[in-house]
Amino acid sequence: MDILNYIPNNKNQEEINSTCWDIIEVSKVDDIILKRLIDKLNLGISDDFFISFESLIKLGKRAKSGIISYIEENNIDSFIKNVLIYILYYINHDEFDLPLIINLYNTDFIIRAKSIMSLEETGIIPYLNFVLPLINDPDDSVRWAVIKLLITNDLLKNPLVKEHLENHIKQELNPIIKKNIRTFLDEEEL
Repeated sequence: MDILNYIPNNKNQEEINSTCWDIIEVSKVDDIILKRLIDKLNLGISDDFFISFESLIKLGKRAKSGIISYIEENNIDSFIKNVLIYILYYINHDEFDLPLIINLYNTDFIIRAKSIMSLEETGIIPYLNFVLPLINDPDDSVRWAVIKLLITNDLLKNPLVKEHLENHIKQELNPIIKKNIRTFLDEEEL
C-alpha cells in the first residue's frame, strides 16, 4: 500500500485554504484532492507550495490527468504553469534536463538553500525562472541564498531579476536582507 504524506485533510470548502495536512493512501486520491493540491501550488511560494509539489511528484502518473486538466481549464501564471509542466515531464521521463528543481522545491529549507548554492557550480541560467520565485521563500536562509546567487552571477542587470528584487524589498521582513537588497540595487544604479 503506497502512502502519500501531506494531502490536505480538509473535508469542506471552508477548510480548503487551511494549512492542515494529513496522510492518505495514494489509491484514495481523487480529482478533488488533486485540484486542491494544485490550488495550493497556485497560491505561490509557501510551505503549502512545497508540500503540494512533493505530493504531486509522489503521486506520479496518478496526478498526470489532473494536472493536464488544470492547465487546460485554468488561467494560471507562467511560473505555476512551468512548475506543472515540469512535474508532468518528471512523471514521464527517467532522466530530465533540470534535476535540481526537485531539491529547489523540497519541503526542507536546508535542502532548498543548499540546492541554490549548488547552482554556483552548475549554472543558474537554465534554472532562473524556477529560482526567482524563491525570493519569497518563507525561510530567510533560502531568500538570502537566492539573492546572493543572483548577485554573484551578476544578474542584477537583468530586468526580470531587478524587478523581482524591487518588488520583494517592499515585503521583506528581515531587516538585514532588506538592507542588503537595497545596497545591491543602489550599487547597480551607479
